[in-house]
Amino acid sequence: MTHQLTATMAPEYVDKRRSYRNDFESRVVGGPVAFTTNAGGTTTTAVGANADPTTGVIGTNVMRQGDEFKLFSAAGVLKEETVFRVTAIAVAGSTTVTFTPAAAVATISTDTLRLIGGMNQYSSAEMDRRLVQLGFTAARVATLTENDKQMQIRISDDSGSL
Repeated sequence: MTHQLTATMAPEYVDKRRSYRNDFESRVVGGPVAFTTNAGGTTTTAVGANADPTTGVIGTNVMRQGDEFKLFSAAGVLKEETVFRVTAIAVAGSTTVTFTPAAAVATISTDTLRLIGGMNQYSSAEMDRRLVQLGFTAARVATLTENDKQMQIRISDDSGSL
């Protein structure tokens, strides 16, 4: 295992999706799916099963007000480049996440929400765990340098930034 010399709180690359002015939002997708829809929503809501914090790294359908995310199809294809922010969460028979700004099209069943940010790159161990989640063997991960790990996570989680 290689050692990380400094903490990597933000990606250290230029994201081609950012304009040169008036673009202060990060667009980097970090980590696995945080929320999966199981019903149709609107252009400002996503409806899914109630949260189950016992599954996965961050749990299933565990969202918080203020979380930022991008919207993907079930196949993992980015639906639009917009960064959305959770403004409200209602829990009853299902969980309804309200967000802003409005999406170009309404959410549908099986859409996924993936959080924005470098949560999967803040430590060497977290990068190792994410790579194993992505299907790399522990033996392969052990041969990668920190730069290799960061690049592979970028390729796998946020290929639109390349």
